[in-house]
Amino acid sequence: MSSNNGATFCNNLTPIANTRILSDRSLVEHDKQGYIESNIYFDFNDTSILDNEFRILTIGSTDLSNPYFGGFFMFYGKFPDQYPFYPPHILAKTQGAGTRFHPNYYVNGKCCLSILGTWAGPPWTSCQNLGTTAQALKSLFIENPITQEPGWGECTDGRAETYSRVIEYRTLQIAVLKMLSDPPLGFESFIPIMEETFIKLYPMYMEKLDLLMKNHKKCEQSIYNCQNDSMKVTYDIIALKEAFIQKYESLGGVTIKPLSVNNILDSPLTIVSLPEQPVNTILDSPLTSVSPLQQPSNSKISSKKNGRKCPNEKSSTFPVGFIKQSTNAEKDWWIVYETSSGQKRWKKTTIPPE
Repeated sequence: MSSNNGATFCNNLTPIANTRILSDRSLVEHDKQGYIESNIYFDFNDTSILDNEFRILTIGSTDLSNPYFGGFFMFYGKFPDQYPFYPPHILAKTQGAGTRFHPNYYVNGKCCLSILGTWAGPPWTSCQNLGTTAQALKSLFIENPITQEPGWGECTDGRAETYSRVIEYRTLQIAVLKMLSDPPLGFESFIPIMEETFIKLYPMYMEKLDLLMKNHKKCEQSIYNCQNDSMKVTYDIIALKEAFIQKYESLGGVTIKPLSVNNILDSPLTIVSLPEQPVNTILDSPLTSVSPLQQPSNSKISSKKNGRKCPNEKSSTFPVGFIKQSTNAEKDWWIVYETSSGQKRWKKTTIPPE
């Protein structure tokens, strides 16, 4: 394989290319946590002899308003034999339903970026590396992607909105669910990362789908370039949401569905058995009887009945001036009074009730 600019991709790496590729791999491994925080992941062939292949996974966005929210976008790459004097060759591998996920990422996988030598603009230099390449790939997942199409830089009208809605739906349908269930060949190593991310973002996926429910069963066609290429979609948000729930449950997530009367009636009863107690223990246990009409629901019965002479009931449950005979000392009478701080207390009185 060779490119128009003279680079070859035969895995016949020059000594300089070997050194730089090892350096690039070391750099991304050294800053692995930083790339993870940017939602960028790398994978290389595990062989004893260095080869020129690599894979990149990027999560489009974690911003709910972004059309690429939660999408798993994968790229396959090869270093040229003359690296770093020529850029790597990159193919976009997140594909499906004829979707052009970005004006710069074609359905056939072509990635149009100036640093890759596939578009006009600032060219590749030997100062670039694998990390900066991955960051450039991810940087295109913006809120209004149609503006990346040449001549459409100021487009904010209905065409831009339609394109974003189509991409938003296809991202959930293809870049999330399809990539989880059927990733591109060779990208299986990213499955644990995608599953962990899916579970983490699941509540937001549900929120996103609820927001999109207004588009349910709506049919739209998006024209996204000057050649009048288009994508057509009919939104089935209900089916998509159900698919998300099923995927979540298959990964061990637990969803709680609201119970209707029929659900409740049909639900099996759970009987909890208490440990058996010896008959003597039960007979020797004192019985406590509390009448709901006499005992306020928020009151507590004192555990020190023998030492308490004022009424067992809380004074706060009676009005100021209320007089009551003590249940523990039958000759004593008590009246409710209010302290200077506004709290109610029992106070012994000699005035019997009339």
